[in-house]
Amino acid sequence: MGNSVKERFYEVMEILNLTDYRVYTDIEGITKNMMVKLRNGETSEVSTKILMPFLNTYKNVNANYILTGRGNAIIEDEDTDGVSPNMPTTPTITSIPTTNKDIKILDIRVCAGQGIGFDGDENEIIGYVNIPEFAGCYGITVYGDSMYDMYMSGDTIFVREIKDKHNIDNGQPYVIITKEDRLLKMIHIDYERKRTILSSYNNATNPDGKRKYPDMEIDIDSDVLFLYKVVGKLARTQM
Repeated sequence: MGNSVKERFYEVMEILNLTDYRVYTDIEGITKNMMVKLRNGETSEVSTKILMPFLNTYKNVNANYILTGRGNAIIEDEDTDGVSPNMPTTPTITSIPTTNKDIKILDIRVCAGQGIGFDGDENEIIGYVNIPEFAGCYGITVYGDSMYDMYMSGDTIFVREIKDKHNIDNGQPYVIITKEDRLLKMIHIDYERKRTILSSYNNATNPDGKRKYPDMEIDIDSDVLFLYKVVGKLARTQM
């Protein structure tokens, strides 16, 4: 159990398999700046601007536990056989499909050919999972930390193909397939300069002060062969 409100708040986030990104994108009233301040030690944000919207969203979280450390972190509903209704379920990943609706989980790194989309037989299938919310998507395994902590190595993301390469939600994560690479990046459109920038969520820097994962510019028409929007994920802790 954490010794402070902040520590217990992050403990509950871990129980619920939540990242900072998911909190500030899923919960109205919580911003990225608030979560950054909290990580940097400004704990007053927990009990005011963050905690109430958080509790209103995750109603099975015990507010008394976060504030005082007393009781259980999660309030269990007696009608659900001890399973909290808002807790994430644990989908089963299998080596062979169990239904005709199972989603293929692919290794984003492995393909016997350059510039192949995810529907090609050249892709290596490493598992199957049945999650109705992601029907029609492909599951993709994440590697590396360039998108930390939005996505962590070992997470499975679910992507849906975008046929119109100009139908992009600015600043959102996509998988981009070019002739040479398969990239999981944020796409930023600079309309004024008519540029398309791919960027990593991880802003880590090298000892020389330069970004470990620098931005790159692409031509959305000539460089991008296939485009997939990220619509959800299954954290490695949920598998």
